[in-house]
Amino acid sequence: MLGLDLSGLTVVVGAATGYQAAAAAAAALASADRVVALTRASSRNPNLAAAEDATLAFAEYAKVAERVEVTNHIESREWQDVDIITNGPQLGPISRSLIELLPSHAVVSLMGEPWELRPGVLDFDACDEAGIKVAAPNLSHPAIGLLPEFARLCRVLLDDAGVDQRASRFAIVCDTPCAPFLEHMLAEHGARVGVFSHPVLLTDDAWQVIVVAMRPSAKPSMDINSLGRIARKSRQTLLVQFSGGIDRSAATYFGLRVWPPKRPNRGELGLPLETLGPAPVIRRLTGGLKAAEAAYRDADLGGDSVGFLVKAGSEMLDRQRA
Repeated sequence: MLGLDLSGLTVVVGAATGYQAAAAAAAALASADRVVALTRASSRNPNLAAAEDATLAFAEYAKVAERVEVTNHIESREWQDVDIITNGPQLGPISRSLIELLPSHAVVSLMGEPWELRPGVLDFDACDEAGIKVAAPNLSHPAIGLLPEFARLCRVLLDDAGVDQRASRFAIVCDTPCAPFLEHMLAEHGARVGVFSHPVLLTDDAWQVIVVAMRPSAKPSMDINSLGRIARKSRQTLLVQFSGGIDRSAATYFGLRVWPPKRPNRGELGLPLETLGPAPVIRRLTGGLKAAEAAYRDADLGGDSVGFLVKAGSEMLDRQRA
């Protein structure tokens, strides 16, 4: 549907588990000459063997294993041959030292819109100085269509929390493009919904459920001051952490409940997108690769195209249209 064509290109992706492991196979199926899947041990990706096995399993199933290489290291001189590199926990942060090894025609794919990114995942200034393009998929593009999926994922998170979406009074605290989709999802189930772009704007109502759907940030956007205001009105309020941060120590101090019980890693959703099955994940992966392909081939990325370019200084909000 996206017409992904990576013929003649060398692509570097992250080796992963779950449906994310399909990235290397997707690039190879799009006729990339060489696909390198990097493994990286970290607290978020502790099992290198599982990531390698899953990545190769997808490649073998797609009959493209001969063009997929899984490794934990790329020699400095080999980066000069890379055409597309994808952002991800196995490769990030993509620092100036790595960017300076890339050829000037290389493209970095964010694999998500800028508002989804954790701070510091990519040195945008270094890319700008080196003339390296940074591409992001347009999640609103019909072939990707992830914003409604985020709302569907939030509904699953609310179900897991045991929330009666028909009877509860909701506040959505959201500074991302997901806000209207989350509001529609709740309203169509009969909920009473208020939408606020920041916790400081939250009105002093006795909200039964507050859905926190903020951008990743260095400090939790739902901080001790905001939580104190909520607790003064009602300690029965349930905080649902869909995205962004909540000061959980402060929430505990004020006796406020937070769902999910386990704190998501910074930049991660309250539930992984894979909860909805393979389709949304595959659309994200191919959309991110397609945006990079379009940027690499100097295709038109204006208007409502599959992706857009991101420039230094605009990584959290603005789009630089080609």
